[in-house]
Amino acid sequence: MRGTLTGQRYVDDILRPHVGPFLNGLPWAIFQQDNARPHTARVAQDFLRHYQTLPWPARSPDLSPVEQCWIN
Repeated sequence: MRGTLTGQRYVDDILRPHVGPFLNGLPWAIFQQDNARPHTARVAQDFLRHYQTLPWPARSPDLSPVEQCWIN
C-alpha cells in the first residue's frame, strides 16, 4: 500500500472489502486490532460497531488479552 493510511483509507481499502465480508462469514468471530491511529479513527470505529471486537489493552503493545490468558 502506497501513501499514508488514514482512517478513511483503512475503511475503504481494508475493512469494507476484506475484513467485513470475512467477519460476516464467521458470525462467532471476534476482531482485534492494535491502537494505531487509523484503527482508532472515528470512521473505523463507526464501521466496526457492527462487529464484535476485542479492545487492545493500554500499555501492552506486545501482548493481546488472548495471549496473556495462555501465558498466565
